[in-house]
Amino acid sequence: MNYFKLDIKRLLSSKMVRLTILILLAISILDPLTVLNHFSRDPNMMKEIGKNPFQFWMLMNSVSWGNNLYNTMFWIFPVLLTGLIYFDDKNTSMYMLQVTRDSKNKYIMSKLLSTWLFSFIVMLVALEINIIVTYKLFSENMMLSEHYHRIAPNKGTFVYNAFSSNPMKMVQIYTVLNAFAISIFSVFSICIHMIFKLTNRYIALLMPVIILYGIRFIFDSLPMLFIYNIRMILQPRATSALEFIITWKSVILTFGVWILVNCILTLFIFVKSRDCYE
Repeated sequence: MNYFKLDIKRLLSSKMVRLTILILLAISILDPLTVLNHFSRDPNMMKEIGKNPFQFWMLMNSVSWGNNLYNTMFWIFPVLLTGLIYFDDKNTSMYMLQVTRDSKNKYIMSKLLSTWLFSFIVMLVALEINIIVTYKLFSENMMLSEHYHRIAPNKGTFVYNAFSSNPMKMVQIYTVLNAFAISIFSVFSICIHMIFKLTNRYIALLMPVIILYGIRFIFDSLPMLFIYNIRMILQPRATSALEFIITWKSVILTFGVWILVNCILTLFIFVKSRDCYE
């Protein structure tokens, strides 16, 4: 039985996932359009701030509604992109039907891999669309303003060399990192669904979000952990606005730890479900 192909089809047909994709596309497209409309009503502000697209792609433009909404829903998107498919399987006859047709291990691994790949692609496409729309609407040929230089990454940060070579390289680094992070947290979310026997849909939706918010609160509360705070790492403005320097070592270590957490949870799931079908 081709679990992976079936899982991708079910994710694509999920109403929750489709709604999430629509929200992501709406934010990606409408955010730069509304920013441009705002500037068109105040030409003096445009002259003062500048009109380079690097300043206004969604992840960089921290004052835009799109950026605020994206960051507000950051911990919610991973759970929504699972479609709660596993939860629905486990609370219906679908789980036993699929597991008995082939292998439980294959079923579990397919759920994890399909969720990771699907969420990564969805987020990557949505963020790339935002970049395309932003760079179409704003001109790179405009004179660089003081604001542009203020948001440039500090020397020593992990994207400084990329920015110095070509700002688009920095844009792409953050785009890939954000998509990859969401995919990691989607796997984390489905692991939580597999470990705990949840019967309430709302609890299944909220539990991973609450856990992730709790972990973020710990990192936000301890200054010594700031350079390993994944939410800091994923925000472009952090490389220019904060005093501490985030290096590639911090980025690799932080992502490595989150991947390790998912691996440990996955191993626990396999051990836990080794001798039973429930």
